[in-house]
Amino acid sequence: MKFFKLLLLIVLVAAIVASLWYFRPWSEYSPANFAELEKPEKLTYNFTHMAELIPARTLIKSNTPRDIPVAGQADLLSLTYDFAGQTKTLDDFVKESSTLGLLVVKDGQIEYEQYFQGTSDESLYTSWSMAKSFVATVIAKAVHDGLIESWDDPAEKYAPQYAGSDFGATSIRALIDMASGIEFDENYASETSDIRPFFFGAFIQQKDPDSLLLKFKRSRAEYNDFEYISPNSHVLSAVLRGVYKERLVDIMQREIWEPLGMASNANWLQHKDGDQGQALGYCCLNATLKDYARFGLFHMQAQLGEGQGVEELPSEWVARLTKPATETHEPGGDLYSGRGYSSHFWLPIDGDGMFFAAGVYGQFIWMDPARNLMVVRTSSDPNWTPRYPESEATMKAILNHFAN
Repeated sequence: MKFFKLLLLIVLVAAIVASLWYFRPWSEYSPANFAELEKPEKLTYNFTHMAELIPARTLIKSNTPRDIPVAGQADLLSLTYDFAGQTKTLDDFVKESSTLGLLVVKDGQIEYEQYFQGTSDESLYTSWSMAKSFVATVIAKAVHDGLIESWDDPAEKYAPQYAGSDFGATSIRALIDMASGIEFDENYASETSDIRPFFFGAFIQQKDPDSLLLKFKRSRAEYNDFEYISPNSHVLSAVLRGVYKERLVDIMQREIWEPLGMASNANWLQHKDGDQGQALGYCCLNATLKDYARFGLFHMQAQLGEGQGVEELPSEWVARLTKPATETHEPGGDLYSGRGYSSHFWLPIDGDGMFFAAGVYGQFIWMDPARNLMVVRTSSDPNWTPRYPESEATMKAILNHFAN
Protein backbone atom coordinates (compact mmCIF):
# COMPACT_ATOMS: atom_id res chain seq x y z
CA MET A 1 0.00 0.00 0.00
CA LYS A 2 2.80 2.40 0.89
CA PHE A 3 4.40 1.68 -2.47
CA PHE A 4 1.23 2.63 -4.37
CA LYS A 5 0.81 5.80 -2.31
CA LEU A 6 4.41 6.74 -3.07
CA LEU A 7 3.88 5.99 -6.76
CA LEU A 8 0.74 8.11 -6.79
CA LEU A 9 2.60 10.96 -5.11
CA ILE A 10 5.40 10.75 -7.69
CA VAL A 11 2.89 10.81 -10.55
CA LEU A 12 1.07 13.76 -8.97
CA VAL A 13 4.27 15.74 -8.48
CA ALA A 14 5.37 14.96 -12.04
CA ALA A 15 2.00 16.14 -13.36
CA ILE A 16 2.27 19.39 -11.38
CA VAL A 17 5.83 19.99 -12.63
CA ALA A 18 4.79 19.27 -16.22
CA SER A 19 1.79 21.56 -15.89
CA LEU A 20 3.91 24.37 -14.47
CA TRP A 21 6.42 23.94 -17.29
CA TYR A 22 3.66 23.97 -19.92
CA PHE A 23 1.66 26.93 -18.59
CA ARG A 24 4.51 28.89 -16.88
CA PRO A 25 2.30 31.18 -14.77
CA TRP A 26 5.38 33.24 -13.84
CA SER A 27 6.05 34.22 -17.47
CA GLU A 28 4.27 36.04 -20.29
CA TYR A 29 5.37 33.25 -22.63
CA SER A 30 4.69 29.54 -22.34
CA PRO A 31 4.43 26.37 -24.45
CA ALA A 32 0.66 26.64 -23.90
CA ASN A 33 0.60 29.99 -25.68
CA PHE A 34 2.94 28.71 -28.37
CA ALA A 35 0.61 25.76 -29.00
CA GLU A 36 -2.02 28.25 -30.16
CA LEU A 37 0.20 29.48 -32.98
CA GLU A 38 -0.89 27.18 -35.80
CA LYS A 39 -4.58 26.77 -34.95
CA PRO A 40 -6.38 27.61 -38.23
CA GLU A 41 -9.07 29.69 -36.56
CA LYS A 42 -6.42 31.84 -34.87
CA LEU A 43 -3.94 32.33 -37.71
CA THR A 44 -5.08 35.83 -38.64
CA TYR A 45 -4.88 37.16 -35.10
CA ASN A 46 -1.65 35.35 -34.30
CA PHE A 47 0.13 36.47 -37.48
CA THR A 48 -0.45 40.10 -36.51
CA HIS A 49 0.26 39.63 -32.77
CA MET A 50 3.25 37.28 -32.72
CA ALA A 51 5.00 39.13 -29.88
CA GLU A 52 2.13 38.11 -27.59
CA LEU A 53 3.00 34.45 -28.12
CA ILE A 54 6.79 34.49 -28.44
CA PRO A 55 9.47 36.77 -26.92
CA ALA A 56 10.57 39.58 -29.22
CA ARG A 57 12.93 42.52 -29.40
CA THR A 58 11.79 45.87 -30.80
CA LEU A 59 13.09 47.68 -33.86
CA ILE A 60 12.61 51.45 -33.52
CA LYS A 61 11.21 53.48 -36.41
CA SER A 62 13.67 55.63 -38.34
CA ASN A 63 14.41 59.20 -37.36
CA THR A 64 14.04 60.07 -41.06
CA PRO A 65 11.14 57.95 -42.34
CA ARG A 66 10.89 57.48 -46.09
CA ASP A 67 7.67 58.86 -47.54
CA ILE A 68 5.82 56.74 -50.10
CA PRO A 69 3.39 59.11 -51.83
CA VAL A 70 -0.15 57.93 -52.60
CA ALA A 71 -1.01 58.22 -56.30
CA GLY A 72 -4.55 56.87 -56.12
CA GLN A 73 -6.73 53.92 -55.17
CA ALA A 74 -7.56 51.68 -58.12
CA ASP A 75 -10.56 49.33 -58.20
CA LEU A 76 -8.41 46.26 -58.04
CA LEU A 77 -10.62 43.55 -56.53
CA SER A 78 -12.71 43.31 -59.71
CA LEU A 79 -9.55 42.52 -61.72
CA THR A 80 -9.90 39.19 -63.54
CA TYR A 81 -7.24 36.58 -64.27
CA ASP A 82 -7.20 33.12 -65.83
CA PHE A 83 -6.02 30.12 -63.88
CA ALA A 84 -6.49 26.37 -64.40
CA GLY A 85 -9.11 26.93 -67.07
CA GLN A 86 -11.16 29.36 -64.98
CA THR A 87 -11.62 33.11 -65.05
CA LYS A 88 -11.61 34.47 -61.52
CA THR A 89 -11.57 37.86 -59.83
CA LEU A 90 -8.91 39.07 -57.47
CA ASP A 91 -11.67 39.38 -54.88
CA ASP A 92 -12.19 35.61 -55.16
CA PHE A 93 -8.51 35.01 -54.58
CA VAL A 94 -8.26 37.42 -51.64
CA LYS A 95 -11.05 35.56 -49.85
CA GLU A 96 -9.87 32.04 -50.73
CA SER A 97 -6.24 32.76 -49.77
CA SER A 98 -7.04 34.53 -46.50
CA THR A 99 -5.19 37.63 -47.67
CA LEU A 100 -4.61 40.14 -44.88
CA GLY A 101 -3.02 43.05 -46.72
CA LEU A 102 -2.31 44.04 -50.31
CA LEU A 103 -0.18 46.95 -51.48
CA VAL A 104 0.88 47.97 -55.00
CA VAL A 105 3.68 50.50 -55.63
CA LYS A 106 4.39 51.92 -59.09
CA ASP A 107 7.20 54.37 -59.82
CA GLY A 108 7.68 54.83 -56.08
CA GLN A 109 4.03 55.72 -55.41
CA ILE A 110 1.21 53.73 -53.82
CA GLU A 111 -1.40 52.80 -56.42
CA TYR A 112 -3.40 50.44 -54.22
CA GLU A 113 -3.53 49.67 -50.50
CA GLN A 114 -6.15 47.61 -48.72
CA TYR A 115 -6.41 45.53 -45.56
CA PHE A 116 -8.70 42.63 -44.77
CA GLN A 117 -10.01 40.56 -41.85
CA GLY A 118 -9.81 43.42 -39.36
CA THR A 119 -6.12 44.22 -39.98
CA SER A 120 -4.87 47.72 -40.79
CA ASP A 121 -1.91 49.79 -41.96
CA GLU A 122 -0.63 49.72 -38.36
CA SER A 123 -0.73 45.91 -38.02
CA LEU A 124 2.60 44.11 -37.67
CA TYR A 125 2.44 41.26 -40.17
CA THR A 126 4.74 38.34 -39.56
CA SER A 127 7.29 37.80 -42.29
CA TRP A 128 8.05 34.13 -41.85
CA SER A 129 10.82 33.47 -44.39
CA MET A 130 10.77 36.93 -45.98
CA ALA A 131 13.13 37.69 -43.07
CA LYS A 132 15.75 35.56 -44.82
CA SER A 133 16.05 38.24 -47.50
CA PHE A 134 16.70 40.88 -44.83
CA VAL A 135 19.53 38.78 -43.38
CA ALA A 136 21.03 38.24 -46.84
CA THR A 137 20.87 41.96 -47.60
CA VAL A 138 22.97 42.79 -44.54
CA ILE A 139 25.43 40.03 -45.49
CA ALA A 140 25.79 41.78 -48.87
CA LYS A 141 26.32 45.14 -47.17
CA ALA A 142 29.05 43.58 -44.98
CA VAL A 143 30.79 42.25 -48.10
CA HIS A 144 30.54 45.67 -49.72
CA ASP A 145 32.08 47.31 -46.64
CA GLY A 146 34.91 44.77 -46.49
CA LEU A 147 33.77 43.36 -43.14
CA ILE A 148 33.35 40.00 -44.87
CA GLU A 149 36.44 39.49 -47.01
CA SER A 150 35.05 36.98 -49.49
CA TRP A 151 31.82 35.20 -50.40
CA ASP A 152 33.90 32.03 -50.37
CA ASP A 153 34.98 32.38 -46.74
CA PRO A 154 33.63 29.61 -44.50
CA ALA A 155 30.96 30.63 -42.01
CA GLU A 156 33.14 29.61 -39.05
CA LYS A 157 35.62 32.37 -39.89
CA TYR A 158 33.08 34.86 -38.56
CA ALA A 159 30.87 32.58 -36.46
CA PRO A 160 33.34 30.59 -34.32
CA GLN A 161 30.54 28.79 -32.46
CA TYR A 162 30.21 26.69 -35.64
CA ALA A 163 33.92 25.79 -35.82
CA GLY A 164 34.44 22.12 -36.58
CA SER A 165 30.86 21.60 -37.81
CA ASP A 166 29.79 21.06 -41.40
CA PHE A 167 27.75 24.25 -41.34
CA GLY A 168 30.84 26.08 -40.12
CA ALA A 169 32.88 24.74 -43.02
CA THR A 170 30.29 25.85 -45.58
CA SER A 171 31.01 28.95 -47.65
CA ILE A 172 28.91 32.07 -47.25
CA ARG A 173 28.21 31.91 -50.99
CA ALA A 174 26.75 28.39 -50.75
CA LEU A 175 24.67 29.29 -47.70
CA ILE A 176 23.16 32.33 -49.39
CA ASP A 177 22.34 30.33 -52.54
CA MET A 178 20.80 27.42 -50.59
CA ALA A 179 23.44 25.08 -51.98
CA SER A 180 25.17 24.00 -48.76
CA GLY A 181 24.87 20.25 -49.29
CA ILE A 182 23.87 19.80 -45.63
CA GLU A 183 21.34 17.05 -44.98
CA PHE A 184 18.28 18.65 -43.33
CA ASP A 185 14.58 17.84 -43.72
CA GLU A 186 12.59 21.08 -44.21
CA ASN A 187 9.20 19.36 -44.68
CA TYR A 188 6.83 21.42 -42.50
CA ALA A 189 4.05 18.84 -42.73
CA SER A 190 6.15 15.88 -41.55
CA GLU A 191 6.18 14.94 -37.88
CA THR A 192 9.68 13.49 -38.36
CA SER A 193 11.22 16.49 -40.14
CA ASP A 194 14.22 18.41 -38.83
CA ILE A 195 12.60 21.82 -39.08
CA ARG A 196 9.95 21.17 -36.43
CA PRO A 197 12.37 20.19 -33.62
CA PHE A 198 14.65 23.07 -34.64
CA PHE A 199 11.75 25.52 -34.33
CA PHE A 200 10.28 23.99 -31.17
CA GLY A 201 13.67 23.35 -29.56
CA ALA A 202 14.43 27.05 -29.73
CA PHE A 203 11.05 28.49 -28.83
CA ILE A 204 9.61 25.91 -26.41
CA GLN A 205 12.69 24.31 -24.86
CA GLN A 206 14.63 27.58 -25.15
CA LYS A 207 17.75 25.82 -26.38
CA ASP A 208 20.49 27.90 -27.99
CA PRO A 209 19.56 27.87 -31.72
CA ASP A 210 23.19 27.77 -32.86
CA SER A 211 23.89 24.65 -30.81
CA LEU A 212 20.90 22.87 -32.34
CA LEU A 213 22.57 22.94 -35.78
CA LEU A 214 26.00 21.57 -34.91
CA LYS A 215 24.99 17.94 -35.42
CA PHE A 216 23.93 18.20 -39.07
CA LYS A 217 26.26 16.73 -41.69
CA ARG A 218 27.05 17.38 -45.33
CA SER A 219 25.78 14.64 -47.64
CA ARG A 220 27.08 16.10 -50.93
CA ALA A 221 29.36 18.85 -52.13
CA GLU A 222 28.43 22.52 -52.15
CA TYR A 223 26.47 23.48 -55.27
CA ASN A 224 25.71 19.86 -56.09
CA ASP A 225 22.06 20.90 -56.07
CA PHE A 226 19.57 23.49 -54.83
CA GLU A 227 17.88 22.62 -51.55
CA TYR A 228 16.09 25.27 -49.54
CA ILE A 229 16.77 24.79 -45.82
CA SER A 230 16.24 27.38 -43.10
CA PRO A 231 19.43 26.62 -41.10
CA ASN A 232 21.48 28.13 -43.95
CA SER A 233 19.88 31.49 -43.13
CA HIS A 234 20.31 31.13 -39.39
CA VAL A 235 24.03 30.40 -39.85
CA LEU A 236 24.26 33.55 -41.97
CA SER A 237 22.69 35.49 -39.09
CA ALA A 238 25.40 34.05 -36.83
CA VAL A 239 27.98 35.34 -39.33
CA LEU A 240 26.45 38.81 -38.97
CA ARG A 241 26.53 38.58 -35.18
CA GLY A 242 30.21 37.67 -35.39
CA VAL A 243 31.06 40.40 -37.89
CA TYR A 244 29.31 43.22 -36.02
CA LYS A 245 29.69 41.86 -32.45
CA GLU A 246 26.04 42.70 -31.79
CA ARG A 247 22.63 41.05 -31.53
CA LEU A 248 20.86 40.53 -34.85
CA VAL A 249 18.10 43.03 -34.03
CA ASP A 250 20.65 45.74 -33.19
CA ILE A 251 22.38 45.06 -36.51
CA MET A 252 19.07 45.32 -38.36
CA GLN A 253 18.26 48.55 -36.55
CA ARG A 254 21.45 50.23 -37.76
CA GLU A 255 21.84 48.64 -41.19
CA ILE A 256 18.21 48.37 -42.34
CA TRP A 257 15.59 50.03 -40.16
CA GLU A 258 17.23 53.43 -39.76
CA PRO A 259 18.86 53.99 -43.18
CA LEU A 260 15.94 52.60 -45.22
CA GLY A 261 13.58 55.00 -43.45
CA MET A 262 11.22 52.51 -41.85
CA ALA A 263 8.25 54.52 -40.57
CA SER A 264 6.97 52.22 -37.81
CA ASN A 265 8.31 50.20 -34.92
CA ALA A 266 8.63 46.50 -35.61
CA ASN A 267 9.91 43.44 -33.74
CA TRP A 268 11.89 40.27 -34.31
CA LEU A 269 11.12 37.08 -32.38
CA GLN A 270 13.83 35.51 -30.22
CA HIS A 271 14.14 32.14 -28.55
CA LYS A 272 13.81 33.46 -25.00
CA ASP A 273 12.93 36.70 -23.27
CA GLY A 274 15.55 39.25 -22.21
CA ASP A 275 19.11 40.03 -23.23
CA GLN A 276 20.03 36.34 -23.47
CA GLY A 277 17.45 35.80 -26.19
CA GLN A 278 18.73 35.08 -29.69
CA ALA A 279 16.72 36.18 -32.73
CA LEU A 280 15.97 33.45 -35.23
CA GLY A 281 17.74 34.39 -38.46
CA TYR A 282 15.52 32.39 -40.81
CA CYS A 283 12.16 33.95 -39.93
CA CYS A 284 10.16 36.00 -37.50
CA LEU A 285 10.33 39.68 -38.38
CA ASN A 286 7.01 41.48 -37.75
CA ALA A 287 6.45 44.77 -39.56
CA THR A 288 3.88 46.89 -41.36
CA LEU A 289 3.06 46.32 -44.99
CA LYS A 290 4.54 49.68 -45.99
CA ASP A 291 7.83 48.97 -44.21
CA TYR A 292 8.10 45.72 -46.16
CA ALA A 293 7.52 47.90 -49.23
CA ARG A 294 10.37 50.21 -48.19
CA PHE A 295 12.67 47.20 -48.12
CA GLY A 296 11.45 46.28 -51.60
CA LEU A 297 11.98 49.81 -52.89
CA PHE A 298 15.60 49.68 -51.69
CA HIS A 299 16.19 46.63 -53.87
CA MET A 300 14.11 47.93 -56.78
CA GLN A 301 16.19 51.10 -56.93
CA ALA A 302 19.42 49.09 -56.77
CA GLN A 303 18.25 47.12 -59.81
CA LEU A 304 17.50 50.41 -61.58
CA GLY A 305 20.97 51.75 -60.76
CA GLU A 306 19.85 54.44 -58.36
CA GLY A 307 19.40 55.13 -54.67
CA GLN A 308 21.10 53.73 -51.59
CA GLY A 309 21.36 50.20 -52.91
CA VAL A 310 23.89 51.22 -55.56
CA GLU A 311 26.09 52.78 -52.88
CA GLU A 312 25.68 50.09 -50.19
CA LEU A 313 25.44 46.75 -52.03
CA PRO A 314 28.05 44.89 -54.12
CA SER A 315 27.25 45.31 -57.81
CA GLU A 316 27.96 41.60 -58.37
CA TRP A 317 25.30 40.67 -55.82
CA VAL A 318 22.73 43.13 -57.18
CA ALA A 319 23.18 41.61 -60.65
CA ARG A 320 22.79 38.07 -59.31
CA LEU A 321 19.44 38.71 -57.61
CA THR A 322 17.49 38.40 -60.85
CA LYS A 323 19.50 35.48 -62.26
CA PRO A 324 19.47 31.84 -61.09
CA ALA A 325 22.51 31.00 -58.99
CA THR A 326 23.21 27.87 -61.09
CA GLU A 327 21.39 25.68 -63.62
CA THR A 328 19.85 23.73 -60.74
CA HIS A 329 18.39 27.01 -59.42
CA GLU A 330 16.57 27.79 -62.69
CA PRO A 331 12.81 28.44 -62.54
CA GLY A 332 10.63 25.69 -63.97
CA GLY A 333 12.08 22.75 -62.06
CA ASP A 334 10.15 20.06 -60.24
CA LEU A 335 10.81 21.49 -56.78
CA TYR A 336 9.26 24.49 -55.01
CA SER A 337 6.32 24.83 -57.42
CA GLY A 338 8.75 25.70 -60.21
CA ARG A 339 10.28 28.70 -58.47
CA GLY A 340 13.95 29.51 -59.10
CA TYR A 341 16.40 30.95 -56.58
CA SER A 342 19.40 33.19 -56.11
CA SER A 343 20.98 34.89 -53.11
CA HIS A 344 18.03 34.40 -50.73
CA PHE A 345 15.43 35.67 -53.21
CA TRP A 346 13.01 33.65 -55.36
CA LEU A 347 12.58 33.84 -59.14
CA PRO A 348 9.25 33.17 -60.89
CA ILE A 349 8.74 31.23 -64.11
CA ASP A 350 8.94 33.57 -67.14
CA GLY A 351 9.68 36.40 -64.74
CA ASP A 352 11.56 38.76 -67.10
CA GLY A 353 13.74 40.09 -64.30
CA MET A 354 11.18 39.75 -61.49
CA PHE A 355 12.34 38.51 -58.09
CA PHE A 356 10.69 38.24 -54.71
CA ALA A 357 10.99 37.56 -51.02
CA ALA A 358 8.52 34.95 -49.78
CA GLY A 359 7.29 33.34 -46.58
CA VAL A 360 5.05 30.44 -45.65
CA TYR A 361 1.30 31.02 -45.45
CA GLY A 362 1.48 33.42 -48.41
CA GLN A 363 3.82 36.34 -47.69
CA PHE A 364 5.37 38.19 -50.65
CA ILE A 365 7.45 41.22 -51.56
CA TRP A 366 7.25 40.83 -55.34
CA MET A 367 9.47 43.13 -57.41
CA ASP A 368 9.34 43.92 -61.13
CA PRO A 369 12.21 46.37 -61.78
CA ALA A 370 11.73 46.47 -65.55
CA ARG A 371 8.34 48.13 -65.05
CA ASN A 372 9.16 49.78 -61.71
CA LEU A 373 6.33 47.90 -60.02
CA MET A 374 6.03 46.04 -56.73
CA VAL A 375 3.32 44.09 -54.94
CA VAL A 376 3.42 43.35 -51.21
CA ARG A 377 0.97 40.79 -49.90
CA THR A 378 0.53 39.06 -46.54
CA SER A 379 -1.80 36.18 -45.79
CA SER A 380 -2.71 33.55 -43.23
CA ASP A 381 -3.38 30.83 -45.79
CA PRO A 382 -2.99 27.24 -44.50
CA ASN A 383 -3.10 26.04 -48.14
CA TRP A 384 -0.30 28.33 -49.28
CA THR A 385 1.82 25.55 -50.84
CA PRO A 386 -0.71 24.14 -53.34
CA ARG A 387 -1.99 27.68 -53.94
CA TYR A 388 1.42 29.06 -54.95
CA PRO A 389 0.91 28.68 -58.75
CA GLU A 390 -2.29 30.70 -58.46
CA SER A 391 -0.51 33.26 -56.27
CA GLU A 392 2.04 33.70 -59.04
CA ALA A 393 -0.76 34.11 -61.58
CA THR A 394 -2.42 36.83 -59.48
CA MET A 395 0.85 38.67 -58.95
CA LYS A 396 1.50 38.78 -62.69
CA ALA A 397 -2.09 39.86 -63.36
CA ILE A 398 -1.75 42.75 -60.92
CA LEU A 399 1.58 43.81 -62.40
CA ASN A 400 0.24 43.62 -65.95
CA HIS A 401 -2.80 45.68 -64.95
CA PHE A 402 -0.70 48.55 -63.63
CA ALA A 403 1.88 48.32 -66.42
CA ASN A 404 -0.78 48.96 -69.07
